[in-house]
Amino acid sequence: MVYGTNNGVLCALGPKTHYAVTGQCEDVTLKAGAVLQRSGEATHAVYFPETAVVSAIATYSDGSGIEMANMGREASTAVNLLLGQSHQLHTDEVQIGGAALRLPAERFLKLKSDHADFERVLLASAQSVFYQVMISGACNGTHDARQRLARWLLTMADRIDGAEMRLTHDFLSEMLGVRRATVTKAAQDLQENGLISYTRGRIRITNRKGLREASCECYDLVRNANRALLPNAGRNG
Repeated sequence: MVYGTNNGVLCALGPKTHYAVTGQCEDVTLKAGAVLQRSGEATHAVYFPETAVVSAIATYSDGSGIEMANMGREASTAVNLLLGQSHQLHTDEVQIGGAALRLPAERFLKLKSDHADFERVLLASAQSVFYQVMISGACNGTHDARQRLARWLLTMADRIDGAEMRLTHDFLSEMLGVRRATVTKAAQDLQENGLISYTRGRIRITNRKGLREASCECYDLVRNANRALLPNAGRNG
């Protein structure tokens, strides 16, 4: 039984629904790189990240994949269940390991049916995820790899409340949908300008203000949308 949480979806609920939902959740620790649910499979659970970050990955016939969206503590997985679809259209992969709350699919559907405010908050969160996907599409076609990498690192730092992340260039190239050499060049540029440092699979933000200036405005667009759609997502419990 779980009551205290930092997940924005759960924190935006009224007290009665908050306790009803979190009381049905279980604490889990998600490991980086773990696949939670694969494309085409029946969705068996909904995850509410606390410190973990989960990527929605589109997988192609050659086995390659690209990140469509990522969900941290401001969101939850399994938008398909909310919209009445039982099976995954994408793969959920843990991007940054950490804590989360897990709610089995059957309990999720029952709670959504019983609590109108739960469904309302979930729909607001889903709208935020959809907006992130649209902005990411526009960003990929408009902004260069350096700007996109800066935006991506800022977003991750917000979700983990930290400046250091375990991220390889191979992983970043998959997430950003660019060649590894392109990621390496962008990261070198950010490091040479004193904005980040990286070594052996670890990246640390050393100048957040400068990194925001290096990022595109898409970072603020998505962040402001999250705040507008879930204005009451403060700590609850």
